[in-house]
Amino acid sequence: MYFKSVRKGLQKVLPDVVAGIDIGTSKVCCYIARLNSSQMHQIIGCGYEASKGIKNGSIVDMEALSNSIARATHAAEQMAQVTINEVFVSLSASLAQSHVVDMTLPISGRAVLDQDIGKMINHAVESAQSLSTEVIHKIPLSYHVDSTRGIRDPRGMFGSVLGTSVHLITTNAGPLRNFLACIERCHLEVTDFVVSPYASGLASLVEDELDLGVTLVDMGAGSTSIGIFYEGNLHHVDHVNVGGGHVTNDIARGLSTPLNHAERLKILYGSAMVSPMASAEERTIVRVPQIGEDDINKGVQVNKSELVRIIRPRIEETFELLRERLKLISDLSKISKRLVLTGGASQLVGVRELASMILDKHTRIGKPIHIQGVDERMRTSSFSTCAGLIALAKKDQKNIHGSHKKVQNDNLSVFGRIGSWLKDNL
Repeated sequence: MYFKSVRKGLQKVLPDVVAGIDIGTSKVCCYIARLNSSQMHQIIGCGYEASKGIKNGSIVDMEALSNSIARATHAAEQMAQVTINEVFVSLSASLAQSHVVDMTLPISGRAVLDQDIGKMINHAVESAQSLSTEVIHKIPLSYHVDSTRGIRDPRGMFGSVLGTSVHLITTNAGPLRNFLACIERCHLEVTDFVVSPYASGLASLVEDELDLGVTLVDMGAGSTSIGIFYEGNLHHVDHVNVGGGHVTNDIARGLSTPLNHAERLKILYGSAMVSPMASAEERTIVRVPQIGEDDINKGVQVNKSELVRIIRPRIEETFELLRERLKLISDLSKISKRLVLTGGASQLVGVRELASMILDKHTRIGKPIHIQGVDERMRTSSFSTCAGLIALAKKDQKNIHGSHKKVQNDNLSVFGRIGSWLKDNL
């Protein structure tokens, strides 16, 4: 009842207002935006709260996570002076799997219609969807009509056979139900779930990167996600279960300091690379409070370079694991020499240089580029996913996403799919 009571006095939600909630391992972030015809998204409310009840993308305490979501959303509503009823919600790539499905449809020499495209995409979804599996995204990568390939929009073209490759991103229905329950406890409805590297890419990548090809690496606290973008579409999603939180844990263990102090040391003094001014770093002394000490001013003193020796192995491990995951992608031609890093852990000093060296790619740090109206601190890499949820609200959801509503009533969905099949095939 906490969330319901604190919303009194706010204006009702406006028709041109959308909201996105990024649920991460370290924080929950909510953006409320007013959509307009320009390329920029006007953020009118934002709020964030320390994330509790979630680990490696999965819920471990529904009550704690619901409270984090409610508080972040309330802060955004207070700033925007509106209430929101529906939200786009991020989903960790650790819960998602990528599949590419090839479909064909005979069209008997006539022109390709919208219904033909919809029928193929629906058949692709049906091939992957079940009572235990939910399709989050259905993204047509390219089309072909007879022997002509690489077609982006086949509508109106004539031929005998229409074909397409559809990128399906799926997840187990169980975790999705848990997230729905958490959102519903906050008196909100989910418009759609969006896998986090997809949202981060839409917020951080420029048009040429999307078209020519780029590897996006979203470095979160609990895991690091990969998104392969090529010819304007998301072609692959993957992850490794290592993130910025593991660096914090390494510092805490290595220096016997509490986790909150380890996080502070990482942010203020941490680096993944030895500075060119190495001798100066050796002389820089950092005071480290010890676990169990009452006086935080007491503690051991260590050189700043000691932090580098703790941090660098974990960051190296992260990029080496990513390199191995990239080698497993079936079509390596889609992997560009361009790399964009985003997420909170990407802001650590030296991460960009280390990524460029290990992955052998031209690397830059990505941050939201299509939003305005928020403090500069809320436009860093840490908030890329949340900004991408707002960007996605301007797209045609019917052509891009699967619906979250199936997991709310499985029996209804079964009959719905049967009805859809009969309508398409009879």
